[in-house]
Amino acid sequence: MNLLSASFVPYPRLIRFASFLLALWMTAGCATSCRRNGTTAQADNSSKTVLTILSWNDDFRRAMETYYLPRHRDEMAGVEIKWLNDEIVGYQQNVEQRLLCGEVIDLFVGNDEMAPFFAVNPSVAPLSQLGITSDDLASQYAYTRLLGSDPDGIQRGSAMNAEPGVLLYRADYAAEYLGVTRPEEMRAMLSSWDTFLATADLLRERSDGAVRMMSDSSEIWRAVEGEMAGHWVTDGRLSVSDETLSQWLNYVKSLNAAKGLAGIHPFDDDWQGAVSDGVFCFCAAPWLCKSVSADSADITTLFTAAKQGGTSFGQFGVAPAPHGFVYGGNWLYSSANSPHHELVGNIVRAFTCDAAFMRLLALGNMEWVNHTGVIAELSSKNVANPLFDNLDAFSVYHHPAADLSLSSPTVYDHTLSRLLYTQARAYAQGKLTETEAIYEFRLNVWKKYRTLTDEPQKPGKVATKS
Repeated sequence: MNLLSASFVPYPRLIRFASFLLALWMTAGCATSCRRNGTTAQADNSSKTVLTILSWNDDFRRAMETYYLPRHRDEMAGVEIKWLNDEIVGYQQNVEQRLLCGEVIDLFVGNDEMAPFFAVNPSVAPLSQLGITSDDLASQYAYTRLLGSDPDGIQRGSAMNAEPGVLLYRADYAAEYLGVTRPEEMRAMLSSWDTFLATADLLRERSDGAVRMMSDSSEIWRAVEGEMAGHWVTDGRLSVSDETLSQWLNYVKSLNAAKGLAGIHPFDDDWQGAVSDGVFCFCAAPWLCKSVSADSADITTLFTAAKQGGTSFGQFGVAPAPHGFVYGGNWLYSSANSPHHELVGNIVRAFTCDAAFMRLLALGNMEWVNHTGVIAELSSKNVANPLFDNLDAFSVYHHPAADLSLSSPTVYDHTLSRLLYTQARAYAQGKLTETEAIYEFRLNVWKKYRTLTDEPQKPGKVATKS
């Protein structure tokens, strides 16, 4: 699939109008912000090329220093890298502000939630401007190219690691309470929303409530976001139906009614305990469970309790969620006004297109690299991950990644999903009726995006003629 010429859901006029409004809103504070960020360009009279790289953590810097710079000493001999780090909170808006002010950011990193915004930003260089061709990108996973591209198929972001979302489930609990020992049988019990909810009911009944299906409904909501991507807004208007809203509201309510939730938000302090004991499955991705064989600055895992506590170490199986989803990833971009596009293009090509280099990343740092050929090769090598009872660390994600299908996302998708999830929780907890929850969702959308929808009519309110 060549996504540079793919047929996307058309909404370019909406994006141009939204970009105009964003620029109008941001320009008022641009001069002050530019001075604050130190974005006034200064001439560099030295013979060195200064390359500015921006991220919210040191992951890309470590990968550059460990893998790229030692292998490209001649090319990088006259290059001085200026590393800039921003906090993840507000990172996207800060990058957009910097770009609007004309700051040169030779290379910057963005994640999956930021991708739809950077993909349509005219201040971000198309990959073709970096000298990266369609042939270079041919082996990338299709969904990563979709997220890096605008509705016209112009790709601006190139992902160095694809992060397909999966479900990790406790194989020991599956055997004890569900009588399931074969992975394919467990996958069938988690493969659709109906079977997933039926499994939650069965698990509650068989364990007498001792084991919860998930730690929190926000985890499985990622699969909802995957299924709904690109379907919230059509032709510049909120298009999701009440029937669809009702469906998602009631899935969360059903999980809550089945006592399938532990009430522990992912990554909170108590979450590590849930990983160790009492929760059946978790949404995960390669970055979350790279390797648990040893502590390392480069190889880490958030499943610390599984490693240290021992009760769940080696007890996890892997299954696709009811719908595929993206859970993280790092896309590389360059500002359109960078004078170093050829140099940046070489770096981006190595990290996101070059099979030999990406194989080094995959094996050296247990990265799920964005190269279908490399992953297919490594999936046959039995690179074991002890967290999964030594199941292959690459093949367990291979089919979820290859089968992941998304519609072209919009810049509204994540916000609209969060607005609906807020109402889903209130509905599941009995604080709102279904009608009230749908109304509150539509009202909050109207308050935030007046152009997307009309003010909804409050339930029970009698319409009067003017």
